[in-house]
Amino acid sequence: MKYISSTIILSAFVFVVFTSLGAGQNTVCEKTDYQCKVRSYTTQIRDRPTANELYYNRALAYHALGKDIEAVADYTVYINSKPTNVEYFADGYSGRGDANKALGKHTDAIADYTASLNLFTSTSTLNNRGNTYFSMSQYANALADYDRAIRLDPKDAEPYYNRAKVYSAQKLYLKAIADLNIYVDLNKTHIPFLSDGYQNRSIAYMNLGNSAAALKDISSAIDLDPKSSRYKTRAIFYRKLGKVALAAADDKTAADLEN
Repeated sequence: MKYISSTIILSAFVFVVFTSLGAGQNTVCEKTDYQCKVRSYTTQIRDRPTANELYYNRALAYHALGKDIEAVADYTVYINSKPTNVEYFADGYSGRGDANKALGKHTDAIADYTASLNLFTSTSTLNNRGNTYFSMSQYANALADYDRAIRLDPKDAEPYYNRAKVYSAQKLYLKAIADLNIYVDLNKTHIPFLSDGYQNRSIAYMNLGNSAAALKDISSAIDLDPKSSRYKTRAIFYRKLGKVALAAADDKTAADLEN
């Protein structure tokens, strides 16, 4: 995968980007200050308009800001420069696919992801194309991409999670649970992801009528990461089981967390 250009010094807290502020001077951009990064890359592009890496990096910043029309334009400049490194070339298409997907241009996103995969096979691009197919309700194509990603890297948790979503949409809850079992096992040290796994598995269990397993999983999710959505899910479970007081208590906690 592409790394940010060597003109940026990456630390845990800041990016240092050289600009035209003056010889030997730099502007310091906080890690998530994408407006600052856009300004810095724009200055550098003005000075070095043929430096294709700058367009790629500015596209990343635009995408982070939700300015995906601008991101697509910069990715297109980068792609048209035909980078000699095949993996980097593929990343340009993959990045533009992400921006097109964010714009709701799913057909264009699929075309970009496919172009990327024709150049270089990446599990992340397979996942992203699979997610786009899922958004289009093309479940067979989504499953094919997740299956391929899992074959490439069986230790990557994300495709199991995504494949479970497809199985759940198809009401194949036992298959969804099997994938979420693997996802949970692979995320024992990643608490937010682990909690999501428990929550989704709880819903699959409830859809199968296994209320005990469902309550155990959603309670585990709450213990790990007490988000309002998790309390709302458990409230729904309690209400289905006729436990109105417990449901009301969880609804109140969810509301308190949102205020």
